[in-house]
Amino acid sequence: GGAGKVSGLAVAATTSILFFVGPTIASYIPRCMAGTLLLHVGIDLFLEGVLDSYGKFDHLEYFGIWLIVVVMTFYGMEAAMIAGVIAAVSTYAVQSVAYLSPIRGFMPASTLRSSKRNRDHHS
Repeated sequence: GGAGKVSGLAVAATTSILFFVGPTIASYIPRCMAGTLLLHVGIDLFLEGVLDSYGKFDHLEYFGIWLIVVVMTFYGMEAAMIAGVIAAVSTYAVQSVAYLSPIRGFMPASTLRSSKRNRDHHS
């Protein structure tokens, strides 16, 4: 579940309550529990962002992802942001030279899922 209005309101209410009560509750959570949670979230984000994205990007873009990971590991977040901007601009420059015609293909509106644009206005 979790796709309805009730679940959205429940998440909003819980988040609002924890926003005000959270700092007092945080002092009762053991540090090892918080560390384990951070480690779990970090590993999950790494797997989703780096390993699961293999094959979804071309080699140059995927190299940029690994460059950001390595720079962040050894030099921190600020250096990784700078490396990410440099990698993104470099990837854009190389791809804009490699693909002189940016429109690689087209598809008719009948392939759209939405029926708003693929139906005749008269029918």
